[in-house]
Amino acid sequence: MGNEAPDPRTFKTWEDAFQYPIPVVRKLENQLRTNADENREKLRSLVGASYRSLLDTAETIIDMEDRMEQVESKLARMGQNCNSRALDRISNNALNMDTHTRSRDLDRYTFASQLSVLRNCPVVITRLMKTDGSYLLIAKVLDVSRLLHKALSQAKHKSPILDRLGDRLGSVRRKLLRRIDRRLARPDVDTAMLVESMCAYFLATRSTPTDVLRHFLQVRKEEITSSLKHGYELAKRGMTALKLCLQTCSDTQAIFPRRLADSLAKLKTQPLVQDPDVRELYELNLDIHDRWIGDEARNYTPWPRHDELQRTEAERLLHQWSKQAISAFLQGIKTALDREESLKEVASLRQELVETWILTGSRMAGVKSANVLDDLRDTMNNQLETIVVSRAQDLQHVVTQLTSALNLWPQAEETSKASLWITTSSAAELDNGAQAFKTTILNTYQGRDQAVADVVSAFDRWMGSVLEVKGIIKSMKEARWDDTFADDFDDSDDDLGDSKQTLLSDDDPRLLEEATQEALGNTLNSLAASFTQVVSKLASNQDDLVVPRAAFVMRVAREIGDRIPRLRLQERSTPPPTPFTSDLLKPLHSTLATRVVQPLMQDLQRHITAGVNVKSKRHILWEGHPPLPAQPSPSAFRFLQRLVQNMASYGSDLWSPDGVAVLKGLACVEVATVYRHILDVIRAVGVEATTEDKDTAEDATEIDAPETEAAVSSPDTKELRDQKLTQTLFDILYIQRFVGGFGDEDALEDLVKDANEGLDLDDGANVRLKKNASEYGRRTYLLFALLA
Repeated sequence: MGNEAPDPRTFKTWEDAFQYPIPVVRKLENQLRTNADENREKLRSLVGASYRSLLDTAETIIDMEDRMEQVESKLARMGQNCNSRALDRISNNALNMDTHTRSRDLDRYTFASQLSVLRNCPVVITRLMKTDGSYLLIAKVLDVSRLLHKALSQAKHKSPILDRLGDRLGSVRRKLLRRIDRRLARPDVDTAMLVESMCAYFLATRSTPTDVLRHFLQVRKEEITSSLKHGYELAKRGMTALKLCLQTCSDTQAIFPRRLADSLAKLKTQPLVQDPDVRELYELNLDIHDRWIGDEARNYTPWPRHDELQRTEAERLLHQWSKQAISAFLQGIKTALDREESLKEVASLRQELVETWILTGSRMAGVKSANVLDDLRDTMNNQLETIVVSRAQDLQHVVTQLTSALNLWPQAEETSKASLWITTSSAAELDNGAQAFKTTILNTYQGRDQAVADVVSAFDRWMGSVLEVKGIIKSMKEARWDDTFADDFDDSDDDLGDSKQTLLSDDDPRLLEEATQEALGNTLNSLAASFTQVVSKLASNQDDLVVPRAAFVMRVAREIGDRIPRLRLQERSTPPPTPFTSDLLKPLHSTLATRVVQPLMQDLQRHITAGVNVKSKRHILWEGHPPLPAQPSPSAFRFLQRLVQNMASYGSDLWSPDGVAVLKGLACVEVATVYRHILDVIRAVGVEATTEDKDTAEDATEIDAPETEAAVSSPDTKELRDQKLTQTLFDILYIQRFVGGFGDEDALEDLVKDANEGLDLDDGANVRLKKNASEYGRRTYLLFALLA
């Protein structure tokens, strides 16, 4: 604390500073000196600022004194000169000087003023165009510039920039005309703006009211045609074009001839350069150049023939235009529809066009509403039918994709048949009701691999595109036209003829529905013809890949055939017949059945022959009195078991009733051939070893000679032969239970009759034997479900 310096400003006397130690006193000294220097600088700044302010005040006072002296001297001179004679002399001198100067510089000033105004005219017009100014004002400026350009062109000394200014004026004139045309073409422009644009067109082209009307109608017609040439938003553009037709008639009747004539007459009231709007254009400086620009430009007043167009002529031109515009509109709609492929777009356009025409079409002069409505209906309906027919014909793409898949089959990666037991790999697939898991199970069982899914997906997309017309037809039928426009029209005197409800909600959807049904029928017939060619080509090819290809085609045919009933335009209507008939797919079923049955025949014959040549006592298991077989031999059961296994190896989903029928027919013939040979062998075995019997036995051993020779040499008795024949008959009856046909086509039925010959079985035994075979078949039919 001893070295801390206190604040010296708190001391009351100077002695208080020396009560502290010397170091503290020195600090106090330094602090005081520093404060003194700071105060000195502040004081100097204050004194200097005040001094400068005082100097400025003094200078101002001196300047004011000088000016007061000058004012007093001037007032004195003015007082001396303000007398009547002096003023008259000065006025006369000024007038003489002005007349002399004006006569001397008239030509030079006129040229300068005209050139100045002309050079600024393009600038003014460009500014007004950028700010979307009045087209009539622009036309007035353009008219003034035309007069100035004419005057300068007739001068003795032509300016070198005059041609360039003429080109600029021509350019802005063309821009103005284009803008006028765009405004005249717009349907949302109010009447006042249209009249102003027409007056601007009159000034820019010096046209008559009739020419203005013709130009207005031509611009609207071109806009109607051009609006339908674009390739997007057909419904919006079609409605714009139709509304423009109707709006043009309304605008023409409102403007021509009276309102346009009144507006043109107002142009006669004053010269253009005296127009207040023109004089307010600061770039022209007309308040300066007005007296120098020449009498022609200064006094020019437009003089239009405002009463040149009469109402009868305007109505005649409007009626003529209405017919041409509607014809151009309908032709434009047809052309635009030729590029449109969306049913919804066309249906939406139909709805809006018909609705708009029914509401306001009768107000369009010069055309008959009923005829236009019929043309609209025909155009829309024809395009809807064309789109539907085109989409129906796109089904050929499905055949193309199927053919491509068959052609690329050898290059495609071979996939093993998926198992139902490995259809899910994670618990996540069991979420949401296990929908994904169930779909996988179903696809696996039905053999829907990626190749089948691709073709079926293509068919689903095609079917969805065609059935889109179903919603269109429904909406057309549900529309209530008579109710909608009941307040606007009375059907009793409406020139639309028949009821709008009947025409639009009954006839039109019925025609579209009939066209769709016919297109679907033709397309499905074409699909059947294409599949017939594919099947024929596939059936004639017997390479190693014919079976998987046939399975692929059959699965595609099954999936598509299951979807054919959905091709109905109404819930209660009869679905179209499926093109995949039994005759069409029969070659593929035959190919698949051959691959399943043929490999089993040789094994069946070998096992049956081996069983016949063995002296077994299987008859001890027979039942009843007399004893009869109650179960088939192992060879017969094994044959059916392997037959079902072979069928399942190609896919359980392939065995439709038609496919099973073809397989049963082939198996029936093949089995009958094998068992007929076996019956001959059994009969030959039971005969004594005579020469005739040996010859017969030798004939029977062509297929399996070693076993037959052993059989011939076996001393079988007649009882053993009858037992074998009875067991063989039971096997035939058992196999017939699963693969037998019907009526005369059943080869096993004939074989049963043949096997009964030589057996001493009465009718009761035969009934029991058939009953035993049927009973055993009932107990084992679940093992051979694919043959059911």
